[in-house]
Amino acid sequence: MAMYEFVCQKCNQEFEQLVFSGEIAACPGCKSTRLEKKWSLPSRPGNQDKNSYCETNLPPCNPNCCKIPSNVRR
Repeated sequence: MAMYEFVCQKCNQEFEQLVFSGEIAACPGCKSTRLEKKWSLPSRPGNQDKNSYCETNLPPCNPNCCKIPSNVRR
């Protein structure tokens, strides 16, 4: 099983969905299976201090990483 981010090719809805092996994901809005997987960053475990696991020589650790300017974060 894995968590994926999708964009529906029929209604353009963006969503995340947990997909089990052998399962076909469907849009929660229109139920279409014409989906495109979005590129997403893998998550890394962290603790209360959000900067404690960010390494300067690596890409941003998640969409809200401290290395991404605040006006660009999701």
